[in-house]
Amino acid sequence: MIVQQAIEAILTEVPKGAVFDSHFIIARLIKCHSDEYLTFASGISSETDKTLTVHGKIGQEIAKFESNRLRRLTQPSWSENIHSNASPCTCWEKL
Repeated sequence: MIVQQAIEAILTEVPKGAVFDSHFIIARLIKCHSDEYLTFASGISSETDKTLTVHGKIGQEIAKFESNRLRRLTQPSWSENIHSNASPCTCWEKL
C-alpha cells in the first residue's frame, strides 16, 4: 500500500461532513500505516527540518483528494503536531 492508498483508507473512516486537519491524517498515518509513512518519508530528501518537509508533502497528497472527496476550508486549525507543539494546519471537510 502506498501513502496515497493509506490516506484514502483513513478518509473512509471520516464521516461525511466532518471537519478535520492535516495533523489528524498525519497522526493516523503514523499510528495505523507506519510502514507507508516511513517508506514515503524515506523517499524525501531534505537538508533541514525533514519532518516539516515530509509533512508538507503529505499535505500535498491529501490535497489530491480535493473536489472529489474533500473540500479545503479557508480557515486553518490550531492543533498539535506530532511533537505536541500547537501550530496552524490546513482544514478539510469530507464530502
